[in-house]
Amino acid sequence: MKIKGLGALIFYSPDPEKFAAFYQEKFGIPFALQRHGNIPEHYECDFEGLHYAVLKRKPGPPVHSVVPSFHVADIEEFLQQTGMQRLHPIMDLGEGSFVCSVNDLDGNMIRLWMNKRFGFPLNS
Repeated sequence: MKIKGLGALIFYSPDPEKFAAFYQEKFGIPFALQRHGNIPEHYECDFEGLHYAVLKRKPGPPVHSVVPSFHVADIEEFLQQTGMQRLHPIMDLGEGSFVCSVNDLDGNMIRLWMNKRFGFPLNS
């Protein structure tokens, strides 16, 4: 099973509101405050075919400031076929969306995203 494409860029910031405002002002990315599923309040939007989100970074040195999120048809099947190990249980974001994190060979975090309600791609 292969990925279906880059689906999102997930940013982590100590000040998500300020971060989102900067990207909105400088680049026109229309972030809006959201709350859904098990995810704490955060900023997100769909813009030019890509999903963007800004989440609160935990205190301490930045470890994962930008996390690519790839569309997959089925997270469990993808993990089984690739032998990759998830870093946490699959999270239910609501509205049929689920995410799970894995590491690449250098230890960088990658998100796997699927939507059982709408399928792929996000905006189809």
